[in-house]
Amino acid sequence: MVKILKAEDYREGRWLNGLGLSWDIAATPPDADAQHFEWRMALARIDSSVAFSYYHNVDRIFMLIEGHGLDLVFDDRELMKVDQPFLPHEFPGDVKTDCVVHNGPCRALNLFIRRGAWKASVRVMGPASNLNIMSAHTTLAFALRGCFTLAEGGTLNSGDALQLSPGETAQFEPQSEDALLYVAVLTPAR
Repeated sequence: MVKILKAEDYREGRWLNGLGLSWDIAATPPDADAQHFEWRMALARIDSSVAFSYYHNVDRIFMLIEGHGLDLVFDDRELMKVDQPFLPHEFPGDVKTDCVVHNGPCRALNLFIRRGAWKASVRVMGPASNLNIMSAHTTLAFALRGCFTLAEGGTLNSGDALQLSPGETAQFEPQSEDALLYVAVLTPAR
């Protein structure tokens, strides 16, 4: 059964290092906390320049969804510019990472993957894309912008998510020309 996850139901919490707010969207196992998971999808609010949490043996796919951008500084030397919304940026979660915010707060969508257990790919799809998705393993979708109705029933408003289990399908019908959908495909690494 297609599982729609409404934004108002996300579980609010603190970052692992306690320096910011996050909202858990989905995880395996489903009751996982910010440290004990196989994979985890969460929103983060970044109010100012701050150190990111350290996640041992975890890879991270980070996407700016609101704000004027930021820089990520790894081990005090390597710089990654994150100045465009809706572009995925991959980096290891167990490298010292500092965030330098540009011109005000930002929000980001994060996918955390336990290294060696899972692999993930992320893409952003618009109305011109084929939005009929069949899940071979686990697929997560997040309405970045606009609203999507589902042929199977239900609606994904901006900020809502959906989880598909193996063998499930979902057909998304965008309700505006600027609608954007984040789609992550998770596959076991073994």
